[in-house]
Amino acid sequence: MAQSRVEATVNELLASVVNGGVKPGESLPAEAALAQSLDVSRLTLREAVRILTDRGVLRPVHGSGTFVNPPEQWTDLGSMIALQAQTSGPREIALDLVEIRRMIEVAASGLAAERRTDKDLSVMEMSLAQFRTGHGEDDVAATVRSDLTFHDAILRAAGNPFLPTVFDPLREALLAGRAETSAHSEVRVHAMAHHEAILVAIRDRDVEAAQSTMAAHMDQTAADITAHVPAR
Repeated sequence: MAQSRVEATVNELLASVVNGGVKPGESLPAEAALAQSLDVSRLTLREAVRILTDRGVLRPVHGSGTFVNPPEQWTDLGSMIALQAQTSGPREIALDLVEIRRMIEVAASGLAAERRTDKDLSVMEMSLAQFRTGHGEDDVAATVRSDLTFHDAILRAAGNPFLPTVFDPLREALLAGRAETSAHSEVRVHAMAHHEAILVAIRDRDVEAAQSTMAAHMDQTAADITAHVPAR
């Protein structure tokens, strides 16, 4: 079974839900009819349904069918973003995600200042150097990768083994937005300056400075989103 076909089926089913084709509390069409309408095998459809069930979007009921759960029961960030996109523009969604980043990353920076190792610092320093190189070469993909590496290193340096796993769904959701804003040179300049200040604070084990510089970075990120991401 080709994974790409399963993913395409997941996306089609999710689109049907978020667009109101099948509303919360309603059941999907019968398996045979649904597989035929999507032009997939029943095995592919079952796998797609399993994935959306794991995400809390669907709820199979033996003998009755597969029902759509209300959004408050959904557990997947990507699915929630797809639903929110029906009523909110990309800028509003991106700003909401930055709010969540602020809640997590400001505190994580303070912990990183307390607990970081020399290895953590090396990863941050290397990622900042790679960011500068990518910026100089106008390589947006390289700057996005190094940006993610820098922030991931802070989460690991915080020393809580659960933190990177909790943050991972948000990380995936931020990829597209980071690529869009990082295409602008001035946004990359802002990020480099903030990364440098955060790195210095963590290197100096200055908890208060680490938190305040990360908070300033989140402020600037929100401003860059407002300037460069469309409202609709």
